[in-house]
Amino acid sequence: MKTYGIKGGDGKEFAFEVKNFHLGRKGLCRLVARIPGCTVVRKPSRFRWSFWDEPEFCEFELEGVRFAAWEPWGDSSRYWVGPKNAEGTTARWCPQVDCVRDAFVRAHPFLGLLLGEEKAPTANSCLAEK
Repeated sequence: MKTYGIKGGDGKEFAFEVKNFHLGRKGLCRLVARIPGCTVVRKPSRFRWSFWDEPEFCEFELEGVRFAAWEPWGDSSRYWVGPKNAEGTTARWCPQVDCVRDAFVRAHPFLGLLLGEEKAPTANSCLAEK
């Protein structure tokens, strides 16, 4: 899957976007749940009145870093995936971002299903390479 990097002030990619045409909200949560060492903290709710009710629809944690996935403006063609920052702090790169992005690059979604996904490396091996 193609990812679109988002760079911070230091020039490093601290987050990324992925197209949501073949990957729904629940599919994104299933994809991150397959990352070894990753824990999904919050999934999309079953019942919602509109897309604007739940801007951050998925939260997950990898190696102590909390991530969020959301759809900007509620009707965008891409999902934003990156670490959550405390209010008032600037976003910064961390090695866990690369591990999450690698899982998305290896995934092959089609109509919400994950097809032909290669086995993801463990989080520790991914972080050891950094």
